[in-house]
Amino acid sequence: MDLCDLPCMERSRVYLGAVVLGALAGMRSMAAPVAFAQLSRAGVLDGLTGPLALMTRPGFGAAANMLATAELVADKLPVTPNRTAVGPLLGRAVAGGLAGAGLCSAQKKPVWTGALLGAAAAVGAAYGAYALRKRVVRKFDVSDRVVAVAEDAIVGAIGLALVSGLKERAGTSPGLK
Repeated sequence: MDLCDLPCMERSRVYLGAVVLGALAGMRSMAAPVAFAQLSRAGVLDGLTGPLALMTRPGFGAAANMLATAELVADKLPVTPNRTAVGPLLGRAVAGGLAGAGLCSAQKKPVWTGALLGAAAAVGAAYGAYALRKRVVRKFDVSDRVVAVAEDAIVGAIGLALVSGLKERAGTSPGLK
């Protein structure tokens, strides 16, 4: 038996997915909803029912993509508040919590565990990414906009890796669909 086929490994993979979705939300608030929509389109979230299933509808994915595009532009504007301000931070926690809850619910894991993991990861990543971005700007004397674009690329790569990994695993494991 492969170690990855053990039930505890399957559970931790789902929880790790909730944490990564939350971290994406902490860095870019709409990254988690976009990744969630991609997972839905791939069939990874077919088991999702109840109110969270609204996030699997095609209109949700389209709206998330439009809002994510707007966020990429707005993040570069000088009037945009810091991600660690109360409003933006709360939005990131909600986005991460909902994505984590949805993933766990679809995989028949405790919804509140996914919500807490996603929200906590969003808050932690928001503070961590903000501090790192400011430090890079100061240390290397580069424009904040340049670092923001690099951060966009990192968020995109992490989201792509998450979606690709869970899609691949869904095709090979009866426990993760």
